[in-house]
Amino acid sequence: MPDIQSMIGKEVEVIANGMRYEGILIEVSDSEVHLKGSFQYVSLPVSTVSEVKLKGSESRSLERFSDWGTGEEA
Repeated sequence: MPDIQSMIGKEVEVIANGMRYEGILIEVSDSEVHLKGSFQYVSLPVSTVSEVKLKGSESRSLERFSDWGTGEEA
């Protein structure tokens, strides 16, 4: 499964606070996930995000932000 950094620039689905958001993943920081939606930009607090997946792919539930991967190898 791709890590969150490899999804930047691609169309994704994000579940946050029980709501589904769709858009282009713009940026992921330690505190927020930024999407470009059809009509507006959306910033979601990382603490509310429970799932991020490429649009049309299988679910990827996340327990912690650190599970997403940063593209950096330890």
